[in-house]
Amino acid sequence: MSAPGFRDRLEFAGLSAGVWFVACLPFRLLQPLAKFLGSMAFWLDHRGRLVALANIESAFPGKFSPARKSEIARGSYITFARTMVELFWSSNLDEGFVNSHVVFEGEEHCEKDPKKPAIYVCFHFGNFEWLAIAGTYANYSLPVIAQKFKNPLLGPVFDRLRAVTGNQVIPQERAMIRMLRYLKDGGKFGMLCDLNLDPREGSVIIESFGGLLASVTQTHAALAQRTGASIVPIVSQPVQDGKYRVTYHPPIECPRDADVQKIVQQCWDALEPAIHEHPEFWLWPYKHWRYRPRDGAARYPFYANPSKRFQKLVDSR
Repeated sequence: MSAPGFRDRLEFAGLSAGVWFVACLPFRLLQPLAKFLGSMAFWLDHRGRLVALANIESAFPGKFSPARKSEIARGSYITFARTMVELFWSSNLDEGFVNSHVVFEGEEHCEKDPKKPAIYVCFHFGNFEWLAIAGTYANYSLPVIAQKFKNPLLGPVFDRLRAVTGNQVIPQERAMIRMLRYLKDGGKFGMLCDLNLDPREGSVIIESFGGLLASVTQTHAALAQRTGASIVPIVSQPVQDGKYRVTYHPPIECPRDADVQKIVQQCWDALEPAIHEHPEFWLWPYKHWRYRPRDGAARYPFYANPSKRFQKLVDSR
């Protein structure tokens, strides 16, 4: 690996300064800051804005006016900006703050048995970053997989922020094997389940928004079947006064003989209603539907492309 260049060091300095600055702010200023940053990003990020608007129309064809779609897309940028700003502020978190700013619902569904493994699945909705960080003070401690950046200096900054409340950071190398061992020992783990994958990467097809097919990871289902873990869908939703409501859904059991695709679909079906209720909290600028099937292609966003491997997965459903 080559030594970091001038640009890498400049990015690191900017990120470090940003983290230091945000951490010095009172929490009440974070929402106005996020609203400003998110709104600026919405207007400046032309390509991302087009993706967001196309995604909204594909998910909700004909439901929203152009003005409402723009409002949802802008809200999505603001939500993501808030998530990042609050992640930068995370060094200030303590148990008292979490207890007063995060409301947990459905805790009876949270796996409390230290010998029973569990996988908490979420998606890019609300403050997904705080699910693991705040969870340390609630019912669970979730390891964090180290994130790789093109700039090698940035990863350790985010790893430190995501581990401020004591969560373990797992190196990305051989992460699957490490997760498998961790779960077999009764550990708890968190995963994002709305990441679009290349059909060659062991993905499965799910149906979203009443007909849109997507190629997503099956890792959580496969790990659950290998380890006997239950899957607990979980959502973090912003509410009034800068607070969050974290909702645990009923666990999804994953017997070894179950269809993996059906398990993954169950996870998505448990989480999607939150998007219908508050579409502005989901990450719309992300390319959720990179591939489209041969039939019904007109409903897919402009960036979706046909794929023989994707079509093969569609045909085998």
